[in-house]
Amino acid sequence: MTETHVLHDISFPLLFEGVEKKLEIKYKIPLEYTLDGLRDIDARDWSYLLNSFGCQILNTINNEKFVAYLLSESSLFVYKDKVILKTCGTTRLLSCLPLLEQYARNAFEGEMIVEYALFTRRNFKYPEKQPAPHSCWEEEKTELYKHFPLGKEFVVGAMDKDHFYVFFQDNRVENEDIEPYSNVEIAMNDLDRNAMDHFYKGDGFVSEEETLSNSGINKILPEEANVDSLMFNPFGFSLNAILGNSYYTMHITPQKECSYVSYETNREIRDYNFLSLSRKVIDTFKPEKYTIVMIHSNHVKSVAPSDIFTVKNFRISPHFELNFYSFVHNC
Repeated sequence: MTETHVLHDISFPLLFEGVEKKLEIKYKIPLEYTLDGLRDIDARDWSYLLNSFGCQILNTINNEKFVAYLLSESSLFVYKDKVILKTCGTTRLLSCLPLLEQYARNAFEGEMIVEYALFTRRNFKYPEKQPAPHSCWEEEKTELYKHFPLGKEFVVGAMDKDHFYVFFQDNRVENEDIEPYSNVEIAMNDLDRNAMDHFYKGDGFVSEEETLSNSGINKILPEEANVDSLMFNPFGFSLNAILGNSYYTMHITPQKECSYVSYETNREIRDYNFLSLSRKVIDTFKPEKYTIVMIHSNHVKSVAPSDIFTVKNFRISPHFELNFYSFVHNC
């Protein structure tokens, strides 16, 4: 029998799949549309959608740009015209697509036009434990093609090492003006045990704010960001942070058997020092292995830190470019 621990009515296995599946869909706002789009969808409706594939809302923060939901398994970000769903564990993320399409159609008064759709994930640590439609990449692709028949698929990195799956459909024309896009994700495995000790809710636990300070996480987030964090019982830590139009999100699985940390932001890369941030994140958690994936619009200057990374770079659409960096400590 699998050993589990309970947080409220949520059951977590001791061996937990920290690697996230991420779905991002941006919709075209109809002409003369004056409502608040996806942001007008009630939290109860988002709860219904999330429950349908295996997770629930725990906390919420928002600003004038978007709403950030902290979930039992990662995060949901809702903008007027865009939704970003990032879930870990054994969630059945892609099974929500029919309901999500209905939500978008209702929000935009019957007109549901996808500008782009992006699905990404790193290779799972425990792929055999994933339910349909995530039991393998072939199954995921089949589900995605049902909804995005013009999509393209990529696998970046060697299949016998850490690698990254990408499915992308871009419905915009090549000469169309688009808003800048940046997304950086740092996925870390085999974390330093001293660094992970901060994320157990033992007798020494004081508060989430104390954990942010003692672990050094507060140094890898903007001081002015609004932070929503949660320590799980008896272990695990998640946070969302919002600043203007940008989010930061982190999810920490500290168990020695399956330690994993993800750090992600969609802040425009020209607004901060990518190399400096990456080094700070890695120095905070001291992973033995890590992968960095950056996806950005093609008018953003490409970053190629070839001094410390193995770099793979290719265009995934007329507008978007993907950079994949992998690094193994002391290798």
